[in-house]
Amino acid sequence: MIYEDLRSKVSFLCVEGILNCIRAKTTTGNNYPFSEIGNSINMEVLRYYWALTNDIEELARIVSNSPRRLTTSLTYEEVERRGEITGSINAAATFLAQARTLDPTIFIVNEPNMTYQSEPNFLVAWVLKEALDILMSARRLHKKLNELDWYNSKISLLEQALRNDILKELLLSPSGNKRPSSSAVRSASKSRVPVYQLAVGLYNLLEQIESGDEGAIASCLEQTLVADLDYWQRLELGAALKATTSLSSVTNQPILLRFPFISGQPISEVGQFSVYWQYTIPQRPLDKLDTSEKWTREVAANIGVTTSDSRADVAITFGNKVVSLFECKYFESESAVAQAILDASSQLVRYSRDLYPDNISFAETLLTHCNIILATRNKYQSIITNNNSLANGERKVYFLDIDDLLNNSLDTWAKELVSICSSH
Repeated sequence: MIYEDLRSKVSFLCVEGILNCIRAKTTTGNNYPFSEIGNSINMEVLRYYWALTNDIEELARIVSNSPRRLTTSLTYEEVERRGEITGSINAAATFLAQARTLDPTIFIVNEPNMTYQSEPNFLVAWVLKEALDILMSARRLHKKLNELDWYNSKISLLEQALRNDILKELLLSPSGNKRPSSSAVRSASKSRVPVYQLAVGLYNLLEQIESGDEGAIASCLEQTLVADLDYWQRLELGAALKATTSLSSVTNQPILLRFPFISGQPISEVGQFSVYWQYTIPQRPLDKLDTSEKWTREVAANIGVTTSDSRADVAITFGNKVVSLFECKYFESESAVAQAILDASSQLVRYSRDLYPDNISFAETLLTHCNIILATRNKYQSIITNNNSLANGERKVYFLDIDDLLNNSLDTWAKELVSICSSH
């Protein structure tokens, strides 16, 4: 039971991190908490995650595999008939036609007609087309998405669904590029056909997201951003987002989110600060290694294993210079706490030395700005402040867990880091 609670906390940490980043763009006093984000990249972030929801994929799969689930609707077409009456008579139109032609056998009738050109089908077509446009736009902006098989598979599925002749004809119609009307949504809502209920739910979710409904945004992010991440990845991303909001709070600078979150690129920017998730750190050359480190590398190399560049879980840069690193450890066993601390300590020391192989003093200063983030600290006390630790003869880092992050304990770290960076 305790593990389920831990998993819920780390999932909530990610979702709250995104919401806090979005709130940082909001002007106080507006009616909606997200009314300012319509013209910022933050709304594009949310629309991107909406397009990645499982329900979008399910809708596309239904249309592709079972096109007959798109039903016809009954319409009435007004036609002119002579002699035989084939539908309900339009008396006024018939009187005018007979008076005009002097032919008493002419009747204007409304004939029933079955068609796929219905408002519910148009709603399905628009939702799928909107999701495809969002994902295609993201792929054009971020070329690395071309390398992701799962992403390309989603796009291929949407393209296949939109090859459906019914949807294709609807999208080519004069109203094909217009947003569905409230009438179309009501008409689809009244239908008991599952494909239309799914489309209505997706459309309503998008509208709620665009209006700033926090519940809808959280629901969307839980299905997308959080759902595909392992719990250790959720801790890393949550810590990075918390660091972002703390820096924004201290500097009073707005947050610029970068989506999608890709390693090697900033996930967010706050003034001159950039926040990276999974930051690559090149290793020191052999002549800069300590004896024990050199022996370790040589032993592994003789077996046939070569070492590669390291990846810090989270890195903060200021003016392209790394000023803080985070090492995050997720575990679900209380006995793992001590070993996690030892592993994280070793990694942060190595990363600091690798970043400054020619200057021990710089490496030591960087280390004092670093963070160890655990799933839970257990019996070990947190280290919230670390100011002037070297001046006091201490060598320590910030030490927090998920509960500390949720309580905004990173704000103290941010104040001290901003103070150091602004004085240089």
